[in-house]
Amino acid sequence: MKVSIIIVNYNGSKHLQDLFRSIRELEFPKEQFEVIFFDNGSSDDSLDKLSQEYPEARVIANPSNLGFAPPHRIAAKKARGEVLAFLNNDMRVHPRWIIEGLACLDPEDGVICASSKILSWDGGDIDFCGGSLQYLGYADQYHDDEVKNGDHILFPCGGAMLIYRDVFLDAGCFDDDYFAIFEDVDLGWRLWLMGYKVVMAGKSQVYHKGHATLDSRNESKKRYLMHKNALVTIIKNYDDSNLKKILPIAFTLALKRALLFMGVEKRDFYFWEEGKVPTLNASSGVEGLLHLVVLDDVLSDFETIMEKRAAVQEKRVVKDEDILEHFGDPLRNIMCFKEYFYQENAMVNFFHLDELFKGQEEIISRLDYGVQSVRKELNKLRGEMGRLGLMDSMIGRTDQRLDSLMQRFVKKCRSDGLFPAINKSLYYCVEKIKRKF
Repeated sequence: MKVSIIIVNYNGSKHLQDLFRSIRELEFPKEQFEVIFFDNGSSDDSLDKLSQEYPEARVIANPSNLGFAPPHRIAAKKARGEVLAFLNNDMRVHPRWIIEGLACLDPEDGVICASSKILSWDGGDIDFCGGSLQYLGYADQYHDDEVKNGDHILFPCGGAMLIYRDVFLDAGCFDDDYFAIFEDVDLGWRLWLMGYKVVMAGKSQVYHKGHATLDSRNESKKRYLMHKNALVTIIKNYDDSNLKKILPIAFTLALKRALLFMGVEKRDFYFWEEGKVPTLNASSGVEGLLHLVVLDDVLSDFETIMEKRAAVQEKRVVKDEDILEHFGDPLRNIMCFKEYFYQENAMVNFFHLDELFKGQEEIISRLDYGVQSVRKELNKLRGEMGRLGLMDSMIGRTDQRLDSLMQRFVKKCRSDGLFPAINKSLYYCVEKIKRKF
């Protein structure tokens, strides 16, 4: 079986020596693999360094930066291998990287994609060993060994993965419009939808320096891609009935995030309220505005996105119910604002998403996050009461009551689930303190 290693590069000259030294040490017949090097219009000496370190590589020199997704489609069409092996430019590979990755593929059983285990550069920490997906399309990476070699995962990591070339092309490759971020999540979801399987190749290991290319870009631009691509992913991949439940939540909560980040005081806009003229919190305005830009861009491109959705759904052979079990942590909280908790809680309950994702043991893992969030709320209440001088002689009894509330919250959340528990506990806390003082 021949393998085509595809490397996408943008100004990564400083990484190439380590990368190609490790490729030369692969325990895989050199005549059985090729290296395709796609350069995204680098302004450094990447191409010169490549000619020194690995002159036998097939080079695709693009004049401009196309991002991460389109180059893999272009390179895949030119590849000669039956299997494509994607590799970030800031990695080095274990000598058995390809061998162990191929060992996990089993096309007769539908296993056509395997994700490598990604370690830190010194091998001391885990960067990727599977991941979970929140119901609004936000992925998270596992940093432990709980996912074993050969276990099913929803999506691979595009930085180090193997996939059959014909399947990658038939599935539509990475979506060009993603540019970067979550394009691998979208691909993994589509593969499962088409009846294929994705697995974790824990013995196929690589070592990563970090998001070297993306880290050089503006933070707000990265978050724009994250939020937009998450939204597009759920529009394309949920079935009709579930999309009708989840899309209104996604749009509504995007607006909520925008207002919260911008620090908008809504009372200032109410005619019946006495207050100052409405102002914008400039320090966080950009963070809020990017959510509005995401919504506007998605709405502007809605016709094109729906055409993509139609193409994805046409290839569906598996029901959502059989895919959602691989989400891992679908109701994970992505915001710490209590107002966001309340609104999301109401909408999750109204659209019965707790029933949609019911029965997944992994959901329990989100409870620890909830406990931490509520503990922060209670600590803030303690601090506020202290500043107002309301905890003088009653400080002991008040602390005991708040601590008791936290214990009840922990017990309650494990029986009812996070959303109702947070709602009830915070409401109880605020109301009790109001009555006391």
